[in-house]
Amino acid sequence: MNRSILLKSAWCALLVPLLSCNLLKVTDDEGSTTGRGAKRFDPYQGLNSGAIRLSLQYINGCAFLPNGQMVAKNGVPVPYPDVCITPLAQNPLTLSPPTGTLQILSDNQYFLNQFSVSETVVNQHNNPNDQTAALNWIKTQTVFAGLDWTNVNQGPDEWSFYSLAGAVEDCWTREVQFGNANWQKAKDDTITVEVLDETGTSRASQTYLRSELLASSPYAGHSRFSWRSENLKPPRFPGDKDPGTVTGFAGGLDQSATTRTIARVDMVGSTNPFKVLRIPRLSGPGALKATWSQLPDKPFYFPVTYVIPDERPSTCTDDAGNPVQCSPGLDSRLVFAPPKEGSFYKPGEDVSVYVDLRDSAGAHLHSKDLLPSAKEIISGQSNGIQTFVPNVIATVTENDSISNVAIAGPLQDLQVLGNPSDKPQFFAKPFPFAVLDDATLTGLTPGLMDYKWPTRQTFTLPPDAKPGTYVALVKFNRASMGERVAKLNPFFFQVGQDEPTTYPGNVGNCQICHRGVLSLDNLRHGLSVDHIESCKVCHHYDTDTVGRTQEMVHRIHMNSPSYPANRADCTVCHLTRKSTERPSLALCGSCHISQHGDEFFQIAFNQRGTPSKFGNCAQTCHGGDQLPAGHILPAK
Repeated sequence: MNRSILLKSAWCALLVPLLSCNLLKVTDDEGSTTGRGAKRFDPYQGLNSGAIRLSLQYINGCAFLPNGQMVAKNGVPVPYPDVCITPLAQNPLTLSPPTGTLQILSDNQYFLNQFSVSETVVNQHNNPNDQTAALNWIKTQTVFAGLDWTNVNQGPDEWSFYSLAGAVEDCWTREVQFGNANWQKAKDDTITVEVLDETGTSRASQTYLRSELLASSPYAGHSRFSWRSENLKPPRFPGDKDPGTVTGFAGGLDQSATTRTIARVDMVGSTNPFKVLRIPRLSGPGALKATWSQLPDKPFYFPVTYVIPDERPSTCTDDAGNPVQCSPGLDSRLVFAPPKEGSFYKPGEDVSVYVDLRDSAGAHLHSKDLLPSAKEIISGQSNGIQTFVPNVIATVTENDSISNVAIAGPLQDLQVLGNPSDKPQFFAKPFPFAVLDDATLTGLTPGLMDYKWPTRQTFTLPPDAKPGTYVALVKFNRASMGERVAKLNPFFFQVGQDEPTTYPGNVGNCQICHRGVLSLDNLRHGLSVDHIESCKVCHHYDTDTVGRTQEMVHRIHMNSPSYPANRADCTVCHLTRKSTERPSLALCGSCHISQHGDEFFQIAFNQRGTPSKFGNCAQTCHGGDQLPAGHILPAK
């Protein structure tokens, strides 16, 4: 299976009085423009912050790294198991001695940007008609047993569609979520991180409010308490909880039934990068101790190896090719070869591009000609460059590990297509990197894990390519020195004309909330809000699982307790009426799970053809003045 898938105060007051414009204020020099992006705040370049974003991830009793390695015990006298689940194995969850190393740069400062604790079991709670056992396991047998589970109840029971590379027409995941427990409604709890030396003695500490780590919604791939059943056929009738499983690829592997119970607290996105954790000048073994005030007697230990900055190996290179020490951070770059003739590319012309991944200091993370192999990445020999590890995504529902290069245009024609069967604007993914390919990590293709993909690739513009400005989006991930970061940068080139063109301007205003350290530059993929209309380039799928733009954006914001605006006011984000005139079962269902009850049950589970869940309801019942009356729409 191949899944190469891959926001000053005056302005606020004028737009939406309901929004607290100072909620996320962290600097006094932010600029903004109407409907578009705010000046970026970069923790690596800000005058008041030189801190590294610390990511602490923990599953089934062990610390783990984003490449799937479990962190090994290092002799520091703290409670930590000798065996961990085999690199986030899905089924069965077998145990083996861990081999990963979590390096921390000493004599430096960090700020906590992620605190994640998960427990999961596979194929242990298999009754699709009763999730009592799954909830009881979460409440009584996990590390979260000490929390106040009073008032917990069953929340959404949802089905999401997942096309297995188009080879399996109807493959679904059913997920039942649990919520409303007393502990989940707390607002004043804290997380204290301590720096322990090799004797287990605390040498430094910092306490963070949970409210300072903003993102925690399951719809954004964060905190989640749920029971899942995977590889299902669509339900045959309302109330059908056990429709059977898909049969898999023709002539290939069958997809077996899999149930998964997930208990995960994941808090991401520090709103206070100035509250730093100073790492003393330590060297060698040690540990970080994280204590959550809601579980004061159950601290979490992360074995680490402290590295003195001057003693780092010189595994990166400068522009002259000389070995230099790697720094934190990530800068994803793309270099274009010039057009064959003139100042712009012609339709049908071959375009050569070069990927150049660097750290925050500008050092090269890979060789000039080749990217690291999948084997080097998952064994920690890639200067932190990350790959797509299917088991990490499946086990902890951490989706932000996919690297990609995608080309689309022209900008003036970019639009969100309602039906994934519609032909999109020209887009190309000229880098079929091994880091994108499931097959790389399955071992089914001999030698693929060792293959190093070239940094230089060529793609051909369509012979009928429309003139205008095109965009190349370059997104990669890096995990190094305790930091997990993604960075997506846009690069523009002209086709058929010198005059630049721009985005349609149908959506925007993200900078109202997403500014300062919470600007989109520093969240999720690291793409500036100025280019929000580029999200659709990658997030255009016939699947719910990986996040089609319409469903994903609405679901995340409408379900976030931090979203301060009127959820029925579409004018907050939609700048034109046209951008609101395509309601569908899939889109409206991202917020209104039970709209119309069971009236259109079968259509809601139909992905292709007419009618389908992606069909335009404005063409039937909701056209003209009949668009959803409960919503405030732009005037024009």
